[in-house]
Amino acid sequence: MIYCIGHNIISPLGTTSEENFEAVLSGKTELKQHDNLFGLPEMCCVSVFRDDSVFRQVENDITFLENLMIHSVKKANEAAKLDLSSPDTIFIISTTKGNVSYLSENEDDRIFLWHSAEKISNHFGNANEPLVISNACISGAAAQVEALRLLDGKHFKNAVVVGGDVLSKFIISGFQSFKALSPERCKPFDKNRRGLNLGEAVATIIYTSEPKEKADFVLENGAIRNDARHISAPSIEAEGLFNTLKEILKNIDIQDIAFINAHGTATIYNDEMEALALNRMAMQQIPVNSLKSFFSHTLGAAGVLETIISAIALNKSLILKSVGCDEPDCKHEIHPVSETTSTKKRAFVKMVSGFGGTNAALLLRLSDSTRNKIDNSDFNDSLRIIVSATFDGDNLFLNDKNIEIQQLGDNILTNIYKTTGISYPKFFKMDTMSKAGFLVSELMLRAAGIDNEEPKEDFTIALFNRSASSDDDLTYLKSIKDVTNYYPSPSVFVYTLPNIVAGEIAIRNKFKGESSFYVSKHLSVKEIIRQVTMIMQTKSVNYVLCGWVECFKDDIDIRMMLVKKDNDDNSLIFNEENINKKWRI
Repeated sequence: MIYCIGHNIISPLGTTSEENFEAVLSGKTELKQHDNLFGLPEMCCVSVFRDDSVFRQVENDITFLENLMIHSVKKANEAAKLDLSSPDTIFIISTTKGNVSYLSENEDDRIFLWHSAEKISNHFGNANEPLVISNACISGAAAQVEALRLLDGKHFKNAVVVGGDVLSKFIISGFQSFKALSPERCKPFDKNRRGLNLGEAVATIIYTSEPKEKADFVLENGAIRNDARHISAPSIEAEGLFNTLKEILKNIDIQDIAFINAHGTATIYNDEMEALALNRMAMQQIPVNSLKSFFSHTLGAAGVLETIISAIALNKSLILKSVGCDEPDCKHEIHPVSETTSTKKRAFVKMVSGFGGTNAALLLRLSDSTRNKIDNSDFNDSLRIIVSATFDGDNLFLNDKNIEIQQLGDNILTNIYKTTGISYPKFFKMDTMSKAGFLVSELMLRAAGIDNEEPKEDFTIALFNRSASSDDDLTYLKSIKDVTNYYPSPSVFVYTLPNIVAGEIAIRNKFKGESSFYVSKHLSVKEIIRQVTMIMQTKSVNYVLCGWVECFKDDIDIRMMLVKKDNDDNSLIFNEENINKKWRI
């Protein structure tokens, strides 16, 4: 377990965690209807910072979002009192779109997520390369899972987890394209719910691996799982969320859980899926709440912000009311909290789900609770490379063999698809990065003798790149420039999340283990080794499909491997030397 020694929330409701909590306790919200916001032709109900917010006064090439994150870290560290420049401290940034409002035809480094992460860590003099988690709406929870692994594995002593997003025409129009936005304050789990709201916020949690008497709460366990069903709709069986809950609650008496803080977006698909997952876990009697009617859906901040508010409530022996749910209505039994009430229990669960089939769950306790640390002592660190591939947009190598591509036209990806005899019609709907990642993974798994018919809970995915989804961002931006002919496309917008490539691979091959996406300035073999090794420490994991999937402005660079827990002396050891050789680095 790891210990929270400082936290902060900056939202339209306040600039400290306590201010935000008191606003929630009193029922406040900054959700308002806006006409012509960001020049949008449609009205929207969102929560945004005021135009005269002090945080908009930026300088030294710091953006509004970066300024918010820097101030949030400073405030959180007032309690933690860490030397944030120490090599023992790592910065982990969770965001879905970062500075997407700066996106234009002219390349601007500010749009790259790694660039924002560097600005933040450099501000505090931290020389470690910061990690960026961009895993759709689960990013904030996934960043905490990352902190748990890094600190438990003694890679660092402290982790600064910062989650945040600010709104823009780009983001709001994308959710409008799915017809997912409510014209009024959202009503999670309520009969009359009409969709979700979007909001701006930044939240920070500082974790340490050393037990602290004054820790606010502890993160005991966390898990990420994929539905392997659809890139923009949750599993109708709630498979991914059910599997995350099953993982974090092993050997736990669920009667010890005070409440479940749900994702609770107030969309029918999400609410029904969460209710079903809880019923499958026999947790339907446990009180459930959602904070979306206060803060809206804050994207990359949500998993961090909602963890903090829930932990403060539990520290005050409270279970917060789920505002907006006046008449609960789900097909499966669920018990949204109708009034804020007291509790003597000391643990809660945070759930979250997102596009790409991603799901995450966290188990958190008050710091005076005592639990045994998760035991990974029998982890077998003999990791082997089963199959590898590289593709640079012209040449495709599979296990060192050059795959000849029959020239059937101008599109190299379509040529590979046709030449290699792949049959998967969904391929033609994918974006370029997903097509490239899909094709390379398909050939690798075929070479490894892995079928795509049976569900595989022991297969996980960990992918990296530099530009996130910037190529698709530019395509989508062009489609919404003309407000007189305004038809934002959901089929384009969904691919503006970089983790969708992992989702497409998971769906094709029925991978139901973890799927994660990281953004880095450069391909780092050492970082990939570290991430794969940490993922493999989960006893239920036997395979990791890992690699670099960069597609930006016609440049394609794919380097992928399938790694397995294996003692086979005839296969290559998963180490830096062999990876460099296989990936032609």
